[in-house]
Amino acid sequence: MAGDAEGAAEALLRGARRAGVDACVYLPDSVLFGTIRAFRASGEVLMVPCAREDEGIAIAVGLDLGGRNPVCLMEASGLGYSGLILARAQVQRTPVVILASHTAGGGEPMDYHGATRLLSEGVFRGLGIPFEIATDFDGLEDRIFRAVQTARGQRTCFGLLVPPHVMRGAS
Repeated sequence: MAGDAEGAAEALLRGARRAGVDACVYLPDSVLFGTIRAFRASGEVLMVPCAREDEGIAIAVGLDLGGRNPVCLMEASGLGYSGLILARAQVQRTPVVILASHTAGGGEPMDYHGATRLLSEGVFRGLGIPFEIATDFDGLEDRIFRAVQTARGQRTCFGLLVPPHVMRGAS
């Protein structure tokens, strides 16, 4: 079943809230802007904007250490800046869920995102961080729920990579 961009954002919000997410650190992004807007509009999630992706992950680590259950929303290119803080989070077993756009998988129409597509999987694999690529609209709610559940239960970071066509509601 296909949906639309608003439906994709709402599905991610529902799954995150069902998993107990109560904070969202984000860097504005062209693919995830609807999701950021849905999280903010819910009034149920502490919203923390950041200037850089590595800063966002560090803030999410601090939120977790302070008793919150955060998720990070960003473009995958910023994972290139984030290796050190991701490694630190892994070593100290601080769960951070990263929802990232412009990733591997079909449907990325712009050639200038080529390097970004290569980067996300390489960083996650190199640091032993589990990740999934959402390949269709159906199941987004369950995917983010499982990502948060896995991160919290296994005390690990977790990447959920979402190509643009999925966020537009296409299957």
